[in-house]
Amino acid sequence: MRFSALILFFLAPAAFCQAPWYAPQRVELVIPSPDRPADTLDACPKLNALKADAGYADAPAVKEVAEVDAAKLPLPADDLERAGILEVLKTDLDYWNSRPDSAKIQVGAETYDATRLRATVKALLEIFSAAMPAEELLNTLRSRFKIYRASADDGTGKTVITGYYEAEIPVTKTPDEVHKYAVHLKPADLVKTTPAMGAEFDYGRYDEDGKLVRHYSRAEIHAGQLSGQGLELVWSAHPSQIMLLQIQGSGLLRFPDGDYIRAGFDGANGHPFRSVQKILIDCGEIPGMSFKDFIKYLSAQGPREERLADLNPRYIFFKQRPKDSLPYGAIGRTLTAGRSIAVDPKYVPLGLFGLLKSKRPVAQGGGLAFKDFNRFISTHDTGSAIRGPGRVDLYWGTGPVAETEASSMKAPGELYLFISK
Repeated sequence: MRFSALILFFLAPAAFCQAPWYAPQRVELVIPSPDRPADTLDACPKLNALKADAGYADAPAVKEVAEVDAAKLPLPADDLERAGILEVLKTDLDYWNSRPDSAKIQVGAETYDATRLRATVKALLEIFSAAMPAEELLNTLRSRFKIYRASADDGTGKTVITGYYEAEIPVTKTPDEVHKYAVHLKPADLVKTTPAMGAEFDYGRYDEDGKLVRHYSRAEIHAGQLSGQGLELVWSAHPSQIMLLQIQGSGLLRFPDGDYIRAGFDGANGHPFRSVQKILIDCGEIPGMSFKDFIKYLSAQGPREERLADLNPRYIFFKQRPKDSLPYGAIGRTLTAGRSIAVDPKYVPLGLFGLLKSKRPVAQGGGLAFKDFNRFISTHDTGSAIRGPGRVDLYWGTGPVAETEASSMKAPGELYLFISK
């Protein structure tokens, strides 16, 4: 889920008027791949200073979600087709229709109930079902909705945007001398914690003394703590590829004969997330690179690969899903490629519609171009590395293009959210 920051440039309003607001754009700019030197971690002070229960990821982008003057909302210039907007709005409406009228969320300093949120989504569906010009759309949004902006804590008012996708990894149905690492089903003793339990972790188990503790760490699982329980769904040659699957949250598991199964999130072990990539960068072993290249780097480490993967104690369990199913988010519904985003629900609730403005990578031939984009989105998912109101993870979809682009996405941007007046 997640890489070196890009400089954000903004298009002048006149540029948006040269094409329909939903029209895809293209630019040509190839970015070279970085070199990848390696070194030892044994003397790394940052790694050695980590406490056993400490996470290691980008610092929480904690500032605020606050209402802003509607005039700050940029001119819509969506780079995807309009059908996807209607799809995420229908997902939002289905979500709010399933919630009781008394359900409430907080956006900034205000509290809104499910009735207000249903009305918001219905109004947006009506607006986006009409083919109105960009200027009229902008004026309509400004006049009929309260505009909130999610901001990071660096004084820029920006949001840090990364990308994720449905991973695909090669697997076998049975273990052998090469394929020794399992994708695990959920253990029978896994417990989803609640605030009433007083635990500081999201999942755990009761130990032999009846104490609620975190479930086994990645290293303990690699050492065989889950063996003999029939939890092995499939087998992989690389623990780093299983970690990739876990970070993305869902995936396609491809067998040697070309057949496949799909797997989706079904719980975690309760340990904090540690970004192995960030650890290796901060310890001087590798330079910044895309997450796709980073997984290739780990997969080439031979016997050392397991040790590096074990630096991240968090472990995700999966369940097999129908082959024709699509990835689903924390909202409990199917994600929409290019428009569903993962957020920290402590600050940005699920089921909200908004506008994202940033710069994104575009795969072109063997390289990448970077382009400005505006896009209407909905908050449909969460992630253990997505912390604070100034962090967003954009779901890219499935396939090699999604993998290349999402793995290279990290840029500052702006996130605006809409609530009907």
